[in-house]
Order: sequence, then structure tokens, then C-alpha cells
Amino acid sequence: METEVTAYFPVLTINNQTYDFVHLEPFKLTIVSQLAKRDLRVHITFSSHCFSKGHDAQTHPEGEPIILDSAGRPRTFCAIRYRLSLELPTVIRGLNHPQSRVRETAARRNWAFSMTIQDPAGPYHVFFEIRRAAKDKPQELNLVVESAYHQTGQPPRLMGKIGFILLCGKVYMRQPSATKR
Repeated sequence: METEVTAYFPVLTINNQTYDFVHLEPFKLTIVSQLAKRDLRVHITFSSHCFSKGHDAQTHPEGEPIILDSAGRPRTFCAIRYRLSLELPTVIRGLNHPQSRVRETAARRNWAFSMTIQDPAGPYHVFFEIRRAAKDKPQELNLVVESAYHQTGQPPRLMGKIGFILLCGKVYMRQPSATKR
């Protein structure tokens, strides 16, 4: 008997073009934490903000589906964010390196990894939240990529830097992770 697997995000068809989101399926990453003195399993998920932008009823393309985010707010598909999202799993896996640094956001509940991209040229920001997982889960940490976009206007307000591997250890150990201002 076959079990039907449900995709994390359903396939979208827009103007006779089909977009799948197989690349944004949840996955696990193992971080070797010296601080925690153990390997930390991190469960990675992505939000629809990685391939959609804020919805404006006046400019939403006619006939295109409205995408509801996890809070039920309407969003509009963004072809540029979708194309850039194809690399997001590689970007997140790349954070598992001793030299990788992330920045605290001004909201002080999220973190950001920023890099320069060629198309469209300029900064690309990946925002995520990382928390300890519940004790009954097979992982120690949960990381949700909340948004990822290329910068077109003002840069986001970001604070100090911290090593990603150190951040994982601090979150797991319940130690303060605030960066220097």
C-alpha cells in the first residue's frame, strides 16, 4: 500500500507555467557545537515569504492565485524571489562553517544572513528564527527561514554579528545570544 506524501508547499501554476517547491522541503542539518559539547540536529523549514511578496489588491496580477502565509495574510507570487529561493537550501547549509556569521535584527528575535548576488545585482537577505525544539522532537533546534529577498530599497536594520555555529550552541544551552550594539 502506497502512502501519499504531501508537499510542504503546493505546486503553483501561473500563466501556464508550473512552479514546484521541492527545493523548499524541510531538511535536517547537523551542527558540531563545541559550546554544547555535542552534535546539534537542526530542523530547517521555509516560509512562503521566500517566494512571495506583500499583497496589494490594486497591483495583484489578475488571475494569479493569492498565497496565504502561515498567519493567513495574503501574499503575491514573486518570480524573482522564487528563482533566488532555488539556492536557499545551499545557503543555509553553507552557514554550517566556522567562518559563517549572522546578524541580529533590530526586532531582536530574528537573525539575518546577507550576501551580494549578481542577478538582480546587490544585497540578498535571508531572515530566520532559531529556537530550541520541544523535548519530544528528534532534533535539538528548529530554524525557520522566515523571509529571503533581494534589497530594492532601504537596507534592513541589523545589529551585531555572531558566528552561526556559536549561535546554535547558545540557543541550545539557553544562553543569551544578543550581540554587541
